[in-house]
Amino acid sequence: MATIIYILGVALGLWCVYDLFKNKTIDLVLKIIIAIILLSCSWVGVLIYYFLVRDKLK
Repeated sequence: MATIIYILGVALGLWCVYDLFKNKTIDLVLKIIIAIILLSCSWVGVLIYYFLVRDKLK
């Protein structure tokens, strides 16, 4: 069960990074910093990105 949750967290993190890099209005350095935070914080990073950061970047 823990493996499934881990794989799901990694997949969601990668989806968020993909969504982040699709945005053309953000500087590359900021994208890289946000991507590192997203991938290092796993579920917390995904939740923060989805609920707080995603709407402000568009």
